[in-house]
Formats: sequence, C-alpha cells, structure tokens
Amino acid sequence: MSLLLVYGGCSTRAKNDTAWPMAIAESLPAAAAESDATGTLLHRSCPNCGNDNAQTPALAYSWEHWVLRECAKCSFVYLENPPDYADFAVAFAWERNHGDRSKRMKTEYPVSHAVSKGWRKFYRAVVKKPDKLANRINKWVPPGVVIDVGCGNADRLLVLPDHYETCGIEISEGLAHEAQELLAARGGSIINAPAVEGLASFPTGKATGVLMRSFLEHEHKPIELLTHAERVLQPGGIAIIKVPNFASINRRVMGSRWCGFRFPGHVNHFTPASLRAMVEDAGFGVMSFNALDRFFLSDNMWLVARKD
Repeated sequence: MSLLLVYGGCSTRAKNDTAWPMAIAESLPAAAAESDATGTLLHRSCPNCGNDNAQTPALAYSWEHWVLRECAKCSFVYLENPPDYADFAVAFAWERNHGDRSKRMKTEYPVSHAVSKGWRKFYRAVVKKPDKLANRINKWVPPGVVIDVGCGNADRLLVLPDHYETCGIEISEGLAHEAQELLAARGGSIINAPAVEGLASFPTGKATGVLMRSFLEHEHKPIELLTHAERVLQPGGIAIIKVPNFASINRRVMGSRWCGFRFPGHVNHFTPASLRAMVEDAGFGVMSFNALDRFFLSDNMWLVARKD
C-alpha cells in the first residue's frame, strides 16, 4: 500500500466524464463578486448534494460578507461564497490569513480571548499531547509513496521515515516554494496547484495511503477530491482524514466563537454522519471512526478509510 497525505489547516468525485451538478462554483456578477477586500467570490451549491440554497436564510454563524448556509435538502453546512482558487494562492494563502480568527476574537470577545489564550499556553506547557497523525500512520500505513495534499511547508513530510517516498501538493505559492526547498534533500517533490488539479496529475494506483489532515474543510469540491484520492491509491491503500466536528458540544456552547469557524478558509462543515457518508460514497470503506475518534467534546474528528 501507498500513503497520500492531504494536509492543511482547526485545524471527490474524480474530474472525469461523469456529470456532477453539485459543487461547480459559478462566478458571481462582476459588480457583486469583486472587491479589494475579497477578490473574486464564487457561488456554490451544496457540495454534498448539489442543491442550490441561495433562497434559504443564511445561518447566524455567517460573518461580514461570508455566507454560511445549511442545505435545505441534506442539511450539510457550507460557505456559499468562497474566494476563487486563484485568490487562495496568494491573497488568502493560509500563511497570510491563519491568524485572522485570533484577531477577530480579540476584537469582538476580548475577555474570553485572553482567557482562552492563557489556558492554551498553560495546557501546552504542562500536557504532552500524543502525535495523533504519526500514531495513525505507524498503525495503518505501510511503506510507499506519500502524497501530502495541502502540504504547507512540508513539515510533516520531512519527518516521515525513509521508507516513504514524499510528494506534496500546495496551493500557496510561498509555502510551495518553501516546501520544495526543504524536501529537495530527501528527493521529494511539490506541485503548486489546487488539490483536485494536483491529484488529477497522478496516475491511478500511484500511492499507498491518503491523509487529509485539516484539509477537507478547505476544499471547494470535497467529493471530487475524495474520489481522486481513492483513484490514486493502490488497492488496500489508506486514507487518514481529520476535520473540525460541526456536531461537537464546543460548537454549540461557543457559537460564533467556535474555532471551526475560520473565514474564508473553512468552506465545509462536517458532522460525523456527513463525513462518513461522503467518504463511503467516494468508494472507501471506513476502518476506524470510533467514539474517541469523533469524541463529542473535541473540536475535531479523525477517520481512517481504506480502498478495497
């Protein structure tokens, strides 16, 4: 088996001849779609079922010009008007906007932001957290090709054992350049492209596993991405997925302050049920998704899937 990593930030159906009506984003009229602050915005139908929810009320979690919808047909929650892929390459690149939520929380909720920041600092100093990604790779993924989609600066690829051949896909121009320089010493390679486009460039059966660590929530076309991931894996290949858990108690308690709401980077909001269904619809079998993997008090959930 081979490993493919999809990596991004709380942190699909293949691009083939089959028509897929859902998450094809259409450009808004120029006057409404472009501004100095947002670049070109898109209009998305539900990325899960394809229903256009433009006439349904926006969720209260929406913020400024970013519109969250709950699909009237399947209840999937998503950002309706994300920036175009081209803007994620530079203007909304992860390394430039990752701190935006913290700035917003500091401005809108200064007391709770200060308390939360202090607690996190204390917790990280006292508690040694397990490396959940490394533990899952060691348990599930045999030696082979590692394709890290949304690889950032390739920090996770750099520490993989030598029996993995490393490849990465990263939309940010700056991070892709940094990753290529860092991976050069071990013969790794980086593709600077959107995730679906990057995965489409790999031949069928190239890799032995898939990791989507804090990335699927960023992808405009999650079903297309998952289907490409299934295609590039060898039979028996493994997918490891981590996303924020929209069904968590923390989201219900924190409301708009929940860490899973990051605008405009997080464009999909998964529950355990919607994540499992989307992964299985892409052709995977779920290997591990127990109560601890999707613990109701945790902001995130982990799923391990296999290509049969």
